[in-house]
Amino acid sequence: MKYLICASLILAGCSSSMTEQQCADTNWHTRGITDAWSGKYLSYLDEYAEQCAEYGVQPDLKQWRQGYLSSLHQQCSSAKAFELAASQQTYTGPCLADSEFRKTLNMGAAEAKQKLALHRIETRLKEIEIARGSSTKNSQDLSWEEYQLQQELLDLKGTLQIAEPEPLNKFLFKKQ
Repeated sequence: MKYLICASLILAGCSSSMTEQQCADTNWHTRGITDAWSGKYLSYLDEYAEQCAEYGVQPDLKQWRQGYLSSLHQQCSSAKAFELAASQQTYTGPCLADSEFRKTLNMGAAEAKQKLALHRIETRLKEIEIARGSSTKNSQDLSWEEYQLQQELLDLKGTLQIAEPEPLNKFLFKKQ
């Protein structure tokens, strides 16, 4: 019984419904900052508008949004975006409302995909070298696949700005 009472008090305290006085007296810029730091989404603004409309009060949505976005810009760094992109996690948090964060996250995700492709190509090239030694497949076919992978590898390394611009395919560029 004691736990039930505590739980109901906690839930009542967490109620997001605003009173008429709160709607009228709130510093909306500060409220936006607080909401951003507490992890609320940009869409939370619609709830304030709806709640305050019940009392005929129009919250200063522009001030709330300015406070919210300025706070997000502080906490949603480019480093955080790159870290999320590198871990290949799907991020759906409030930082997506910050355009710089979203742009960095998208660029980081593209770079992470390219690095995976780079790893795949390098692994396949090693497999080809091993297969060439065991002669399980036609040597000409292996050479052609290796050549194609080398070209793809050069393109990726150029995109990722990785040094080593010279071709890696020793077979095709041997001095005779």
